[in-house]
Parts: sequence; C-alpha cells; structure tokens
Amino acid sequence: MYKFPDLAFCLGEYRLQEARFGLLVHLKRHFPDLRNRKVLVFFDGKKELLSDCYSEEWEGFSIHYSHEKKADELIIGYLNFCEVPSQCLVVTSDKEILSFARRLRAKRKSSEEFYAEWVKRETEVDETEFNHLKEGLTPSSESDYWERQFLP
Repeated sequence: MYKFPDLAFCLGEYRLQEARFGLLVHLKRHFPDLRNRKVLVFFDGKKELLSDCYSEEWEGFSIHYSHEKKADELIIGYLNFCEVPSQCLVVTSDKEILSFARRLRAKRKSSEEFYAEWVKRETEVDETEFNHLKEGLTPSSESDYWERQFLP
C-alpha cells in the first residue's frame, strides 16, 4: 500500500481501513474482469480491532487477514498448498516471499513494478476517456461562442 501515494498518506494518518479499501478499489480498476482469475489479498492484522473475521469476499476478491501472524506467513502457506504455483502471480516487496515464490516457479512482481504498471494503465485509461470526450466536441471559434451567448 505504501507504493500508492494516496494510500501511503492514509497510513501515515493512521487510517488503515481507508487505505485497505483504497487498495481494493485500485486493484478492482486493475483487474476489472475476474471471471477467469482469482485474486487473493492478504492484510496484516485483523479486519477491525475486535473483529474475528479471517477471510471474506469483496467484489470477486478473496481477502484474508493474518490476525496474530504476519501476512507473509499466509502468502507462503497459500503457495505451499497451491496445486499449480506456476499459475500464481505474487506481488510483494518482501525479498523472502519473492525468493520463495521463485523456488516454486510462481510468477513474481515487485510492488514497485506493479505500481509502475498500474500508473501506466491508469494513464492510458484516462487518455482514452479524454480522447472520447474530445471526439464529441466540435471545434468552434470565439465568435461562434459569443453568437450563441447573445443571439437567439
């Protein structure tokens, strides 16, 4: 979450729930079609201070909370029990997890690489949306504008 400036700001302000939700929203934009894939998200700690929720589903995402453990342990545990680790993509900045995923032949991406890819994709989406808006506009001169303002 620290790679996304808006989420890092939330974390700096001790707004963990908002940062977690923000990450899920960013991931939803990155993976809009989840029909043929499963995305698991692992968070350190509990969902909320007094929560006993260990796992939940949200918008097609499988969310897991580590409680007293570290999320790293859950990720490693998942990879250990995964039938075909080579079909998994692990996104993390943790070198130990990346090394473990490499040994299992899982695909790996650092958080920095994922964020750079996310920014590139968001920029392309924004440009496409802007170009669609631009296509609907017809060029006009300033005199056309004023004529429309004052003439019936």
